[in-house]
Formats: sequence, structure tokens, C-alpha cells
Amino acid sequence: VSGKDIFGAPFSEKAHLLFLDKAEFSFSLFRPVAEKQPLRVSFEPQSDHCVEGLVTSVKSRLDGMQTVEVKVLYRRN
Repeated sequence: VSGKDIFGAPFSEKAHLLFLDKAEFSFSLFRPVAEKQPLRVSFEPQSDHCVEGLVTSVKSRLDGMQTVEVKVLYRRN
């Protein structure tokens, strides 16, 4: 996952995918992100599949991670 965190700093971090379909996806992430921010997800090394989307929901978890839900804006295979 790459994009900007809630402080505006660029980042790239491996994330754990929780859900994926054509319109939306969600994953677990340590880096704090904000709603309405664009993110890019590359599914590597398994494929060259890349998804760009807009964060629609961020839920903090007790383990320090966040569950981030993203609406798909663009897909590339």
C-alpha cells in the first residue's frame, strides 16, 4: 500500500488484505491514514495487479492496526 498518511508524509507499507471485489476492498494497516485520501495497492510479487482508490472508512483496532476500507477508482492488471 502506498500513499500519504494523516500527517501528509508519503509512505509504502505491506498490508494484510481482508476483502477484495471490483468496487471496494479493505485491509489492515499500521500507518495512520485518513478518510477521503487516495491510496494505491500493488498485489506483488504474485502479480502486476494494481488498484487505486479512495479511503472511505478507517477503524482503529486494539492491536494498534487500522482496518481501512477503500472504494476502487482505477484498476490495472
